[in-house]
Amino acid sequence: MKENAIKKDDINLLRAIQKNTEMSLHALENLTEKVYDDNFALMLTRESFKYGELHDRAKAQLLAASQRPEPENRVSRLALSASLHANTLLNTTTSRLAEMMIRTSSGGLSSLWKAMNHNADAGEKSTELARELMDFEESNIRELKKYL
Repeated sequence: MKENAIKKDDINLLRAIQKNTEMSLHALENLTEKVYDDNFALMLTRESFKYGELHDRAKAQLLAASQRPEPENRVSRLALSASLHANTLLNTTTSRLAEMMIRTSSGGLSSLWKAMNHNADAGEKSTELARELMDFEESNIRELKKYL
């Protein structure tokens, strides 16, 4: 096996990480413009940086193995935008925005668990990155609950 070759399970897991972080970044992008609480805004900015870092690391692992990153799913992105805007149309309180981010993080956790279970033969690097993202999602949920 070539040095940069990785298993299909690794590719699938890394693409799931990439998709998850892209959706979280998109949710943050949509909701941040509605935030008026400085502490909450700072927290969301920190989240955005971490999601970006995890996204870049997943993408780098794919590229290092001569794999193409998953193309952005514009339909999912549009559906998420529509859902976020509809759910915050009449209520942009910090509590409501925190609730929306908790939903996004919870959905991300579920999709990552599913990806981990369906790609059990993934190697240590991709599995470790997925676990880091899941730990980050769980931490975000704990922090976001303070704003409910």
